[in-house]
Amino acid sequence: MIDLIKEIPEKTGVYFFLDNEERIIYIGKAVNLKRRITDHFRKGQMKVFKKVIQKTREAPIAVTTWDLQIKHIENLPSIIYNKQRKKKTRIRKFTKNIKYIITGNEDEALTLEGCLISAFRPELNKQVWRYPFIEVTIGEEIPRVLTIYQSLLPESYIFGPFNIASDIDVAVDGFLTVIPICNSLLTITPGGRYPVSCIRHQINRCLVPCKNGNFDPRQYKKHVKEFITELEKNGENVIKQLEKIMQEEIAVENFEGAAKFRNRINAIRNLFASKAMPSLLQKYHSEIKEIIGEHYYYNDILKNIMMNNKY
Repeated sequence: MIDLIKEIPEKTGVYFFLDNEERIIYIGKAVNLKRRITDHFRKGQMKVFKKVIQKTREAPIAVTTWDLQIKHIENLPSIIYNKQRKKKTRIRKFTKNIKYIITGNEDEALTLEGCLISAFRPELNKQVWRYPFIEVTIGEEIPRVLTIYQSLLPESYIFGPFNIASDIDVAVDGFLTVIPICNSLLTITPGGRYPVSCIRHQINRCLVPCKNGNFDPRQYKKHVKEFITELEKNGENVIKQLEKIMQEEIAVENFEGAAKFRNRINAIRNLFASKAMPSLLQKYHSEIKEIIGEHYYYNDILKNIMMNNKY
């Protein structure tokens, strides 16, 4: 392991720990790859951990479900200490190979790390849900737009990940103001029975595929394609449309309404200026392929993601 670490450069990037079967067990990021990876394997590092003395106290009684009790137990300092020690021990025990990708900057490393963790789900990474994505469910009969924080669905178009501090919901709302497609949390089928009419239907911002008997799937899919195209173009035309609407609100002195559109415009601009851009997987595609080699599981995931980036 020492010989492997000696060859690692002192540059910014993403690193991979692999076991004896070339399975990825951990993915991390670092400003200085050599220094960070060395920290994982430095002798005596485990002594940095100190025994946590937990004062005796009763856990709060759950108000509604057992989940609250579990959450309290999981956050006890002694539990956190033991989890961290166990993870580091397993990294040292099972890591048989180290690979890495050098990125252009720290922001790219952060984004690439989040995207690959969410895609490959290494055993020792627990922050799979850390970064938000925009998902367009193109595998469904009636595609929807969702903001997700969970593992990627291979049948969907996935855009992201984005900085967790981004106003992603406000930005998506700006897109949907201009492009009238569905953002229901429920899977929608033509002619299905849905008890409540959504607000976007009431303000004429959705084609209402769930209720409209004259629903045209071809026209709807054109809007879905437009939505994806605008994502890839950083919302250029959507911003122009929102600016036009904002000026109309100002003209009638509806300054509160104008402020809402201004916030949506700013959210879209900030979203695409933030850390996460969809081109990273494409940019580092050859490097990722070199890391995963011929491993069919990782290759299938990567292939599905890359194919579904095109609608």
